[in-house]
Amino acid sequence: MPRTLFAKLIGISPATAERKIKSGLPLGQTETERLGRIALIEDEAEKVFGTSDMARDWLTRMNASLGDTPLSMLDTETGAGEVRKILSAIAYGGAV
Repeated sequence: MPRTLFAKLIGISPATAERKIKSGLPLGQTETERLGRIALIEDEAEKVFGTSDMARDWLTRMNASLGDTPLSMLDTETGAGEVRKILSAIAYGGAV
C-alpha cells in the first residue's frame, strides 16, 4: 500500500507519517486503533475470500452497498461495522 494511502487511512498527514517512519516514533493511540481495525478486517476478508490477494482486491474495489471501497470505510468503527456486515453476508449468505 502506498504510504500516502496508509497515512490517510490511519488519520495522519503524509508528512507526519514520513517523519514518524524516519525518526522511529510510535503511532498515537488513535492511529494504533485504526491500524488494528484495518488488520482485523483484512484478516476477516482473507478468511472469507481464501487468499490475501483476493481479500486485498475486494478491500480496494468500489462496493455499491458501501458507496465507496471497503478499505476507505475503516477509519471509523461504524464504517468497519458496515464492512463486517457485508463480509458476513458474503460468507454466510444473506441480504446486505
